[in-house]
Amino acid sequence: MGPSRLRVSYVACTLGALLCAAAPSARAESGPRKPVVVSGSATNAGGVISTSVEGAVIELPSRAHLRVAPNSSLRVFPLPQLLALTPGPRTWTWSFALQSGRVDVELPKAGRNAVLATMGKLSAIVTAGHAAFRVDGGEAISANVEGDVRTLLNDHWQTVPLGWLSTLSKEDPNALPKPGLAGPTLTSAQRIWFAPSETVAMHGFRWARVAGADSYELRLRRISDGKVIDQRTTKSPDWEAGLAPAEPGRYSVALRSIDARGMEGSWSPESEVRVIGVVLPPGGYSTEQAIYIGVGQQVQFTNTAGLEMTYLGAGRYFPAAQGAGLYRGQKTVIGFRMPGVLDTAIARLEPRGIYADVQIGPHRALWPRDPISIDIQLKSQNGSEIPSFLQVVPTVTVGLEPVDVNFEQEGNTLHAIVPPSSKPGPWILRVDVADQFGVALGHDFLEIASQVRKVPPAVQIVTPAKPSSASPAHGATPRGPAAEPPVASRN
Repeated sequence: MGPSRLRVSYVACTLGALLCAAAPSARAESGPRKPVVVSGSATNAGGVISTSVEGAVIELPSRAHLRVAPNSSLRVFPLPQLLALTPGPRTWTWSFALQSGRVDVELPKAGRNAVLATMGKLSAIVTAGHAAFRVDGGEAISANVEGDVRTLLNDHWQTVPLGWLSTLSKEDPNALPKPGLAGPTLTSAQRIWFAPSETVAMHGFRWARVAGADSYELRLRRISDGKVIDQRTTKSPDWEAGLAPAEPGRYSVALRSIDARGMEGSWSPESEVRVIGVVLPPGGYSTEQAIYIGVGQQVQFTNTAGLEMTYLGAGRYFPAAQGAGLYRGQKTVIGFRMPGVLDTAIARLEPRGIYADVQIGPHRALWPRDPISIDIQLKSQNGSEIPSFLQVVPTVTVGLEPVDVNFEQEGNTLHAIVPPSSKPGPWILRVDVADQFGVALGHDFLEIASQVRKVPPAVQIVTPAKPSSASPAHGATPRGPAAEPPVASRN
């Protein structure tokens, strides 16, 4: 697969010259002229870059990155060289000499660029992807993590396959490429998680141990764009804690083994995992325990294509539907699974048990004597906390006409006073309570009678005057008006 013998000799000579000096004319035509430390910290003493416990990341003008591990030392050459690595135009190649520690090379596939790593007698060319290099005592390692890597030893090129490594040591003086540790096999049954809110942290991953592995690495990647969401390393063959919160969608999980030297093996085949999302109806809300909706409402599930579903009492699985509501208005448990997989993700739907307790009084109100008091309190049927987003919208009417009432709110309680109406009664005052989405929460009404008014009598009784000392003697006939019998006069 490598170039001809003549070309190999030419490249070998070029690499030897490159380690001594770079031609001033060999200069990148774009980007920064020198490698730059973009994160971490490093010291430069006589051209040798050393890192402390923090490590460092060096960006090359070709946009390649050198991730230098803590307590490592290397020499990065400030200029590139044009090398005939493949048939056709030559390749701009930046180089470094690793003296101790570890360096990971990450090289974008765009353009004709390469990175040359030398570790004593062993050299390696990276033309794309991710490669790792390590020098420890008398041992030099070149590993193809996820890229294109070739090694050069004694004028002999060797391709390092994906997941393989080449080690130059007393035990292997020819640095023959060998397979790295095999990737672990995922054994946990759970493949689906349900996100009642915006995200969920996937957890409970388990896998079989690999002989020779000192630790393991787990990677979660989004299938749609390949972005790595989370990557964790652990000594044990499981990860029970939650990974980084993931939005609803399709993801893949891969595992790889790491030996005692810190060199990674190849990734295991990716296993698909799924996060199901939910779109709530107006006024619906969710907690870690359940989804709460009104009777007659439905939720819409996302990322259920190709899944199966069931509900409590169905007794069978069927192709997953996008929507679901409360079965007979009661608590409904729905399960989702991948076909042929026993693990099930559970979604619990429950009636939204939020209601308004409306009190109107006094019960025997009379107008215009009594102002009417209205008290509204939000309550939960199961004693759970009232959602903070819920807003109370009361409507007050007298007869068929709405009344503008000023409510005062304190927590989940509202209070208002309705003054007597000036219009003729009797009256019916009604209070209807809904939330901001129009979902009814409660109501009550009060019949108000007219106050009976006291009307003065239509006839006035005039009593006779008491006789005075000048009254006539007993038996004498009285004279004048006083002697007249009392008469009824009209007021």
